[in-house]
Amino acid sequence: MAKYQLPPLKDEKLFEEFICDLFNVIENTNTYNNTDFQTFGVKGQNQKGIDVFSVQTKTVIQCKLKDIRKKDTELRKNLIEDITLDLEKVKDLKIEFDRFILASTFRDDTKLQEFVNEIRNQQNLSFHLYYWGWDTIIKHAEQSEMILKKYFPEFKPKSVKPKIELPDGALGKDLTKKNYISYLIKRYGDWKQIELNRKNEKFNWASFNKHIMNEFKATGINYIDIRYFEKLVEYLNNRIDKTTFGRNRKAKDVKNYSTFEEFVNGVLVD
Repeated sequence: MAKYQLPPLKDEKLFEEFICDLFNVIENTNTYNNTDFQTFGVKGQNQKGIDVFSVQTKTVIQCKLKDIRKKDTELRKNLIEDITLDLEKVKDLKIEFDRFILASTFRDDTKLQEFVNEIRNQQNLSFHLYYWGWDTIIKHAEQSEMILKKYFPEFKPKSVKPKIELPDGALGKDLTKKNYISYLIKRYGDWKQIELNRKNEKFNWASFNKHIMNEFKATGINYIDIRYFEKLVEYLNNRIDKTTFGRNRKAKDVKNYSTFEEFVNGVLVD
C-alpha cells in the first residue's frame, strides 16, 4: 500500500517519461553511458502498441493516461478495449519481450486484473501480461527521491519526528505496570461517565489525565516515576471507589477492580 496520495499526471508525454524513469529505478538498469528503458518512437509514429521498452529486461510497456474524473465503469471498459487492441498490435513488434505491462493513471482494479489473467489464459500468450494501476505505480514511485523531485516537485513528505526515548525508571518502561494503570484509569472514566450521563455531560479525559500529571509531577503517564506506582494505584482505586457505581458495588461487597497480581494473571473484575 502506498504511503502518500500522489496525484495522477495529466500530460501524456510526461506520463510516458515518468514510467520510463520509474522502471529504470525499479529494475536498476542504469549503466555508465545509457538507460536501458527507453520510450519507443514518438507520437504520430506506428508504436505497435507500446510506449516504453527494455531490451535488457525483455519488457514492453503501454502507458494509458486516463481522465479519472470519468466513471469507473467507463474507464474500465476503455482499458479493456485498449488491452485487447494493443495485444493485436504487438504481434508486429520486432522486439523480443517476455513481459507486457499496461500502466495506467486509473487505480488498481480487481476486474481489470482478472481480465488480464483471463485473456492471458484464453490466448495462451507466450509472454506475461500485467496491469499496473496508479496505486501500484505510486507505491514504487514514493521509494525514489529522484522520481519524487522530478515529477512531483510540489510534494513534500512529512518529516518523521524522532522517537523520544523514555528515561530509566519511567512507568512507560514497564509495560505491565503501565497497562495496569491504563486499566484503572479507564475504569474510573467509564464509571464516572455513568454519573454524568444523568446530566447529559461527557467525562473530560484530557482534564483528568492532566490532573494526574499535576499530582505526580510528570509530563505524561509514561513519564511518571515507577517508584510512585503503588501510590498511583492507591490514588486511582480511591477515585473508583468514590464513584456512585463504585460505592454501590462496595455496599454489596462486590470488588471494583482487579489487584495488580490478578491483572498480571489475567483475572479481571467485571
